[in-house]
Amino acid sequence: MFKKVELEHRLQLPVWFYPQSEKYYVQDEFGEYVQYTKTTLKLILKSWGLRGRVHDDEILSPIDALIADVSYAKAVAYAGRLAGIKTGCYIMNGKRVLVTSDPVIIEAKEGGWPMINSIIDQLFNRGKTDQRPYVYGWLKMGRKAVLEAFPMPGQALVLAGPRNAGKNLFQDIITEALGGRAEKPYRYMVGKSEFNGDLFGAEHLCIADEVPFYDMPSRRVFGSKIKDICVNSLQSCHGKHKEALTLYPIWRLSISVNDEAENLVMLPPLEDSIEDKIMLLKVDRAVMPMKSDSPRSRVEFWDGVRAEIPSFLHFIENYEIPEDLQESRFGIKAYQHPDLVEILKEMTHENRLMALMEIIVIPENGSWKGTLEELETALYEDSTFKRQIEKLLYYPTALMTYLRRLHKTMPERVRRVKGGGKNLWELQ
Repeated sequence: MFKKVELEHRLQLPVWFYPQSEKYYVQDEFGEYVQYTKTTLKLILKSWGLRGRVHDDEILSPIDALIADVSYAKAVAYAGRLAGIKTGCYIMNGKRVLVTSDPVIIEAKEGGWPMINSIIDQLFNRGKTDQRPYVYGWLKMGRKAVLEAFPMPGQALVLAGPRNAGKNLFQDIITEALGGRAEKPYRYMVGKSEFNGDLFGAEHLCIADEVPFYDMPSRRVFGSKIKDICVNSLQSCHGKHKEALTLYPIWRLSISVNDEAENLVMLPPLEDSIEDKIMLLKVDRAVMPMKSDSPRSRVEFWDGVRAEIPSFLHFIENYEIPEDLQESRFGIKAYQHPDLVEILKEMTHENRLMALMEIIVIPENGSWKGTLEELETALYEDSTFKRQIEKLLYYPTALMTYLRRLHKTMPERVRRVKGGGKNLWELQ
């Protein structure tokens, strides 16, 4: 998929050049690459013992000659952190990519994790379905991708529950488990920003406490981005004032949302193309095992939780996903809690359309039959609900799309028939 760059001996000095910013990257004593200007690089090279003055028999000084070599032979198309990938220079999609720092991989150690266990049990195991196997399986596959530095598909993990339940706390645990770095992708994922370069430095793409967009165009863009991020290894990286290029980040996406209907509607519609790419879990409120009602107590509580993470990760790495939950593509099957699915189904545009058609065109205890064009005309002619119809049918094929979905979910009430050589819709 991608490989490390091998260099000639004369070019093995730990210095690289990034033309887009005209900066040089030098590896420090901690193994990370730090960016410098050419002027500062010359001072560094002098401190390493290289000569900066030109002798009579030279065209360039040793320092200038080395900088020229680096500028020509060690130029990279990208320089920065890259989710899940360790420090070094790689060839990705035919271009050199310099990864400047490692993810922070916490070493798994056998031991107890009573606080984390109590929190997870309260969050995911209070209803009819024990959702913990899905949580453990999802996290196991994400951890595996980071440990092996190999991109693997992974569903979006949606945590829906009451306010102050512990959803954000669990997202913090996910961040620690996957590499210690998180970024906020929501504005990019709903089409409100075209730039996503900052996302490539974090393994955990975390959506929480956002100002949500409820309009259907934003929700559909959100759904398409979820599908892209969860499935495709090769991603387009576009930083502000920089050229776009394609990279291989190792990402996992989590979304926390309050479980009121008006908050859930920020999620994309649960259509066939996205159902296998979303874990939709219903979260109950967890009582924290330590006080966390002040800044100091919150720090002490997090320190206690963080101390258990190595033991929790030992459990995760050794967890066996139940055979009936295994899936070849994602490693673990998707799951959507039925209570949440019911709420989302009620809020779909096709169901709202059906409710309006019952008022506008379907007579009481009767049926309506006509062409698509006749139905559209009848709906728009109703002055009372015209504004709502306009919002629903905001793109040219919307009516046909919704009718097809209604035919699939309620074929006894919405069906296609032939009449007079025309394709008709019959509504009851």
